[in-house]
Amino acid sequence: MLQSSTAAREVKNPTWTVGDVHGQYSYSNPHADLYRYLSQWSDMESYLNVGYSRPGQYHLHASSHLRLINRLADGLLELHAAGPHRADRRLLDVAAGRGGAAIHACRRYGLEVVGVDITPYNAHRAAQNAREKEVWPQVRFNLGNAHRLPLADASFALAWSIESPAHFADKPAFLREVGRVLKPGGAFTWADLLAVEPVVTASAENRQIYDEFLRVWDVPYLETFDSYQQALTGAGLELRRAEIVTRYNLDILNRDCAIFLWLARFGWLYRWYGRYLKWRTGANLDHVYEHVLGSHRALRLGMIDYGLFWALRP
Repeated sequence: MLQSSTAAREVKNPTWTVGDVHGQYSYSNPHADLYRYLSQWSDMESYLNVGYSRPGQYHLHASSHLRLINRLADGLLELHAAGPHRADRRLLDVAAGRGGAAIHACRRYGLEVVGVDITPYNAHRAAQNAREKEVWPQVRFNLGNAHRLPLADASFALAWSIESPAHFADKPAFLREVGRVLKPGGAFTWADLLAVEPVVTASAENRQIYDEFLRVWDVPYLETFDSYQQALTGAGLELRRAEIVTRYNLDILNRDCAIFLWLARFGWLYRWYGRYLKWRTGANLDHVYEHVLGSHRALRLGMIDYGLFWALRP
């Protein structure tokens, strides 16, 4: 039995490197095959978050990604409207991925967006998407590390990071950097996966399942809800609102994982679909299966939550 005093945020993926993240998002890592698989239903070349859906709403679609983005943006702009920089429409997107959220922020909310991402493939693809959607240069992207943002102090009134922090090796450093580049009175929102500490540390078996979850998602470690709040305070930021929305995304993901694994029990179907998937998307179904199985084992135990946070720099 693991000691109950072991903090889940201290449970690390010992093999993780930033190269794993590059590989996953540059299609040179077997874990990228999950995105090829999901591309059959959603635009994975634009949106990489797990989305947000209430009962009756279709989840495997770009609309679920947009619902999550809108939920974050609406709360962010509500804080912004009550602050000292309400006329400032510049948004910093930290670890912007392939640019879908930044482009949506421009088109729906009229924001000018600067996106930063550490993976060259993502930065290149995001810039291409911005040009194709005719929002360049109002939306532009640069290479950059969330631990050392290539931006001046107090240069943005708005900032967000959507699900990317899970891949950061030092999340408190990321929060300190956001605090540095935000103007006093600036608003910030982020979404991320969270470790549920009592479940993660309940047994050696749970620890192994959690280790596998971190591995298949190329994540170095996860914060808990409480540790994120502590890190936020340490970064000089003030939490104004937080939500756990697991039932609107990760629970749906787990349901879909269970369906996938049940269908995979039929060998003839698995072999046929594997050939079809390879032809249609280039994905190896065995890689997808490994990813889905590692996710399902953790999600069915409730060891991963999904949190949304809104904060201000005083």
